[in-house]
Amino acid sequence: ILDGPEYLTLFDGETGEALDTIDYDPPRGNVNSWGDAYGNRVDRFLAGVAYLDGEHPSAIFASGYYTRAVVCAYDVVDDKLVQRWKIDSNDAGNEDLYGQGAHSLTTADVDNDGCQEVVYGSATIDHDGTLMYSLGAAGAGYGGHGDAQRVSDFNLKNPGLEIFMVHESHPWNAGIETHDGATG
Repeated sequence: ILDGPEYLTLFDGETGEALDTIDYDPPRGNVNSWGDAYGNRVDRFLAGVAYLDGEHPSAIFASGYYTRAVVCAYDVVDDKLVQRWKIDSNDAGNEDLYGQGAHSLTTADVDNDGCQEVVYGSATIDHDGTLMYSLGAAGAGYGGHGDAQRVSDFNLKNPGLEIFMVHESHPWNAGIETHDGATG
């Protein structure tokens, strides 16, 4: 999809009535700014649910993961979609989110603070919408796009959760790796 509007709509689960419709964030803008001219990169969407406050569900919507990445969290307030936060790799301070996404996102309380984070491939976004860490910040050969990721307590000798990821691009220092969920 190279042009035209995109929306998010909240429906009543019992009646099917549309309760609220908002413009999709981020807007598509220039297709080329997402990494190609033919629409492959601009049409990479992910979604999930996270308990960002530890009690209430928030809807997570994401665009892009090979290059630019934008992740937004929404709450339902009085039958309206209200954006809780947005993080964009194009914004100052968030550059390390660029190119770190995978073909899925996962939500988990990786730092054991009672609130879930968004595991976005080689980067993790804290429950407040700030970049917790990015493996790509370690420099060339670390992090980057991957095809698969899982979150669990894989290493029982390491306290907390770990993130296992299969990386697609080369030359990375590891085609597969496991890292500490709280610290990267």
